[in-house]
Amino acid sequence: MKLKHSVHDYNKYVRRMRWWKKRSKAMAVSIGGNFIPYGLIMRDLLLQFGLQADSTIVDIGCGSGRLANALKEMPQLHYTGFDVVPSLVAYAEQICERKDWKFFTATDFRIPMPDQSVDYVTAFSVFTHLRHEETFLYLLEAARVLKPGGKVIFSFLDFTVPAHWAVFESNIRSVHDADMPLNQFMDQQAILTWCRHLPYRPAAFLPGDEKAIELRQPVTLEDGSVEEARASLGQSLCVLVKSEDGAVWEDNSVLQAFDPEAYLQANPDVAAAGVDPVQHYLKFGQFEGRKLKP
Repeated sequence: MKLKHSVHDYNKYVRRMRWWKKRSKAMAVSIGGNFIPYGLIMRDLLLQFGLQADSTIVDIGCGSGRLANALKEMPQLHYTGFDVVPSLVAYAEQICERKDWKFFTATDFRIPMPDQSVDYVTAFSVFTHLRHEETFLYLLEAARVLKPGGKVIFSFLDFTVPAHWAVFESNIRSVHDADMPLNQFMDQQAILTWCRHLPYRPAAFLPGDEKAIELRQPVTLEDGSVEEARASLGQSLCVLVKSEDGAVWEDNSVLQAFDPEAYLQANPDVAAAGVDPVQHYLKFGQFEGRKLKP
């Protein structure tokens, strides 16, 4: 049977890393580097969006344990992580040393957890390497296992972020390279469209070029730079909340009656910033509960 592209591509990629790097280095480089610092930033992102000491979390594409390693000092946390690369999963399990946690290999877009049993589902640098249909399947499966009010938090390559264009240009240059893993892009409107077919409401979008993750303490990156109060993971981030009643999200076509001047009057900080009111509402205001009129 032919392997799925994501399974084939990443197992081959990790094997290539192992060929010329020692194991710990290969395990870090295989998932993009900054193993310790980015793990801490991911942890703080989850804490920012309500992670509790005894939460239950499923980590799709756990890789070599970057997030798990940052969470392992939370003794009451319930964690399950899986990936398509067995060697990454084995390394994550080894460094975490948590016998109460579950690590395994999975390739079928299923989350082997009971219905409504999970508080958080994460997918960092996962949907960036899947086809949109495959991402939708994971979001559908996450909706099944999440408790009402539970959150799915994922990163994505964002067509609207100028800094991500270099990745797209790299895709163009390597379009004939059979060994190059897929780099998939999306944008907020695509995600909002999915929310009209899934039981989620959008809670937050954090652009990849903005430092919007609140840090509990300074984090030193591998290049020696220090992130003080806020940081970014480079990719854009999305937080979706499972609806309490299982209903899909409806935006009620609010922009059909949107009054830009009234929005600026109701939100003087937006007016003072000199930004486009329509774009501000689409990116931030609707998720922050901003008033549309004074």
